[in-house]
This record gives sequence, C-alpha cells and structure tokens, in this order.
Amino acid sequence: MAQSAVIADVAKSDAKERIAFADAALALAGHEVTDPVVRDLMGRLARDEMTGDEAVAALRRHIQG
Repeated sequence: MAQSAVIADVAKSDAKERIAFADAALALAGHEVTDPVVRDLMGRLARDEMTGDEAVAALRRHIQG
C-alpha cells in the first residue's frame, strides 16, 4: 500500500474516532445530534477539512438562517 493511502486510512480512522468520542460525550450529557447538516459539519471538522471557526460560522448560518 502506498504511503498516501496509509495516511488517508489513518485520517479516516481518526475522524471516525473523533466523531464517536463526540457522540459518546453528547450521549452522556443526554444529547444527540440528528440534524444531517450538523452531522456533516461534525465530519468535516473531524477530518480537518475546516477550522473550528469555519464550522461555528457554518453552524450559525444553518441554525439562524
């Protein structure tokens, strides 16, 4: 397997673990994120496709219209 493929697999695994951790933390607090747009933002943030500030701005646009 090429090095870039290995890095991509690790990044995908890390993102899944980050999302699972966030879901578990929310569940412990009695919450669950079901909105597909918010779930997508969580995934993009976990995969380092956007910064936290960008995610917050996108979330505000989605929620506040």
